[in-house]
Amino acid sequence: MTADCDIYQIDTPLSSLSYDNEFGYFVAAEDVENQIKHTIETNNYDHIFVIVRLRR
Repeated sequence: MTADCDIYQIDTPLSSLSYDNEFGYFVAAEDVENQIKHTIETNNYDHIFVIVRLRR
Protein backbone atom coordinates (compact mmCIF):
# COMPACT_ATOMS: atom_id res chain seq x y z
CA MET A 1 0.00 0.00 0.00
CA THR A 2 1.22 3.49 -0.84
CA ALA A 3 0.01 6.71 0.75
CA ASP A 4 0.36 10.18 -0.68
CA CYS A 5 0.48 13.26 1.52
CA ASP A 6 -0.06 16.92 0.67
CA ILE A 7 0.93 19.56 3.22
CA TYR A 8 -0.68 23.00 3.26
CA GLN A 9 0.20 25.78 5.66
CA ILE A 10 -2.61 28.00 6.93
CA ASP A 11 -1.28 31.52 7.43
CA THR A 12 -4.49 32.98 8.81
CA PRO A 13 -4.76 32.71 12.62
CA LEU A 14 -7.64 30.59 13.89
CA SER A 15 -10.31 32.72 15.54
CA SER A 16 -11.82 29.92 17.62
CA LEU A 17 -11.20 26.43 18.95
CA SER A 18 -13.78 23.81 19.81
CA TYR A 19 -14.13 22.57 23.39
CA ASP A 20 -15.11 19.25 24.90
CA ASN A 21 -15.61 18.69 28.65
CA GLU A 22 -13.68 15.41 28.54
CA PHE A 23 -10.70 16.37 26.34
CA GLY A 24 -10.53 20.18 26.48
CA TYR A 25 -9.77 22.38 23.49
CA PHE A 26 -9.22 20.95 20.02
CA VAL A 27 -9.29 21.99 16.38
CA ALA A 28 -12.51 20.83 14.71
CA ALA A 29 -13.37 20.94 11.03
CA GLU A 30 -15.58 23.96 11.64
CA ASP A 31 -12.62 25.90 13.09
CA VAL A 32 -10.57 25.67 9.87
CA GLU A 33 -13.34 25.37 7.28
CA ASN A 34 -12.95 28.88 5.84
CA GLN A 35 -9.18 28.49 5.44
CA ILE A 36 -9.28 25.07 3.70
CA LYS A 37 -12.60 25.11 1.86
CA HIS A 38 -11.09 25.92 -1.57
CA THR A 39 -8.44 23.19 -1.18
CA ILE A 40 -11.06 20.61 -0.24
CA GLU A 41 -13.32 21.52 -3.16
CA THR A 42 -10.52 21.26 -5.75
CA ASN A 43 -9.01 17.96 -4.52
CA ASN A 44 -10.29 14.49 -3.75
CA TYR A 45 -9.09 13.72 -0.21
CA ASP A 46 -10.08 10.77 1.95
CA HIS A 47 -8.82 12.26 5.22
CA ILE A 48 -7.63 15.62 6.46
CA PHE A 49 -5.48 16.14 9.54
CA VAL A 50 -4.83 19.54 11.09
CA ILE A 51 -1.71 20.04 13.21
CA VAL A 52 -1.61 23.17 15.35
CA ARG A 53 0.94 24.72 17.68
CA LEU A 54 -1.07 26.04 20.61
CA ARG A 55 1.85 27.76 22.39
CA ARG A 56 4.85 29.76 21.25
